[in-house]
Amino acid sequence: MISVPIKRRRRFRHSFSISQDGVITGAADNDPAGIATYLQVGATTGFSLLWLMVLITPLTIAIEEMSARIGVITKKGLARIIRERYGPTWAYIAAFIVLLCNIATITANIAAMAEILSVFTGISWAWFVLPIAAVLLAVLIAKSYATISRYLIITTLVLILYIITGIMMQPSLSDVLAGVFRPVFELDNLFLLAGVGLIGTTIAPYLIFWQATSEIEDNKQIKDLRQESFGVALGFIFAGLVAFFIIIAAAMTFGGSELIPTTTEAALALKPLVGHWAFLFFAIGILGSGLLGIPVLASSTAYVGAEAMRLPEGLSKTVKQAPGFYVLLIATLFGAGLLGLSSIPPMLMLLYSQVLNGILTPVLIILLMLLANDKRIMKTHRNGFWSNCLGIVSLVVMIGFDIALLVTYL
Repeated sequence: MISVPIKRRRRFRHSFSISQDGVITGAADNDPAGIATYLQVGATTGFSLLWLMVLITPLTIAIEEMSARIGVITKKGLARIIRERYGPTWAYIAAFIVLLCNIATITANIAAMAEILSVFTGISWAWFVLPIAAVLLAVLIAKSYATISRYLIITTLVLILYIITGIMMQPSLSDVLAGVFRPVFELDNLFLLAGVGLIGTTIAPYLIFWQATSEIEDNKQIKDLRQESFGVALGFIFAGLVAFFIIIAAAMTFGGSELIPTTTEAALALKPLVGHWAFLFFAIGILGSGLLGIPVLASSTAYVGAEAMRLPEGLSKTVKQAPGFYVLLIATLFGAGLLGLSSIPPMLMLLYSQVLNGILTPVLIILLMLLANDKRIMKTHRNGFWSNCLGIVSLVVMIGFDIALLVTYL
């Protein structure tokens, strides 16, 4: 979530601004990688993982609340606190995990956006990869993301089409309820890939670190925590609802048996609602969510790297004031752009990047929970009983799926 100025003169406008920030955060979570992963979940497992989507949404909100609280109380990014509390080695490990996961996700997101443009123009998608990275970098360095994001949030309305489509396709209510209330767990490679990808794209590494940084950039105070928590919860509930119906729409369209190979086929999930306009609306959703999400991913990478190396950081600073931070930002976007030129199909790249997230994120959650429970850091604002319970459930679910996936490869 990039800093968006909040007007405080009128109560209603203030509340709306906070809610908008939360929706932007949630929309950033439903980036092209998120949309593609939820489509793949429905396409490969049908309704079988709806229970996991319902479970993971409140867990994500709990993790984000911990990060926000740490940022507000300490006024420091998580990587910087990890270095101060546990030493540089753990800070570098955390930074490396975020770097690896973020670059993989950015790579896949840019490739998906490029494939969309390729369909429209007939030009090979490889020609669009680096220009997309350059445009996004220019937006960030020009500090115009905060303004643009206010307009880009309109593109998230396209995601509501999945909700309408899912309802319009009239899935069996008993089947949907069974998917929610009768958890299924299979030692099947494709099922577990979908499950780990779903978890990894919802509780993404960059979100854990970015939320704390966002609170610092916005100069939030302890008195703002309740309202901030409301905004973030609203954003992730919206994102979770969209994801739930994306899975339903994909299950009804593709039958729950195989992976979706291309963006053209992925767009078929919207065809029952918008007919031959399906690809256009799918494209708007992918391009809009990419323009919202990729800058957050790239910025979070630069923040974490700079904090771990104790370098000046911040989008509020100039290039001269924080050269290391901007070098990391540039390297992240163009490194991802170069990797995006690989021959891996973008739809598969999107899924596998989120599987990587799901495998590595537990390490970050453990560090987050240690910080949130540390009396020397948080004083009277340590985790309560329910925060710890939800954090532990998150770890159990993630590690359980990761171990099961590993077993299927042995």
